[in-house]
Amino acid sequence: MKKKVLLCALIGATLLASGCGEKEETMTCTRSATIAEGIKMDLKYKVTYKGDYVTLVESEETVTSSNEDYLDEYKTKVESLYSPYKDVEFYNYDVKVDGDKLTSKTSINYEKIDTKKMIEIDSANSSLIKDGKVKVDDIKSVYAALGTTCE
Repeated sequence: MKKKVLLCALIGATLLASGCGEKEETMTCTRSATIAEGIKMDLKYKVTYKGDYVTLVESEETVTSSNEDYLDEYKTKVESLYSPYKDVEFYNYDVKVDGDKLTSKTSINYEKIDTKKMIEIDSANSSLIKDGKVKVDDIKSVYAALGTTCE
């Protein structure tokens, strides 16, 4: 009987230590705004997390404008922002213009990505990444600063 109790205790401790009891949840943060006359921006950030820590962020940012020059200039700026991460595994992005709409999509798997490399690329990442992890509350604060509403 003592062996069964000990075995159950060991299995329980292993499950707790490995985080198996944590439920995966999502939070979506959005904002729509007119940033200048004739230019509309829609932001959507889907954050997947377990417990206090982010596991995945998927973002979609859309800019709508009839001004092609503005969209091309904005695309160049967005691509220059993301290009340092192009060789970072588990950091994926795509930026394209289709008609009057620029769409920027990003996916970052924080469970697998080399967070040290992200900080090497941009030291500002260290304000979000602490001990190789990103807390849900911290990322929510970043998105709140952008004026998004999170649910």
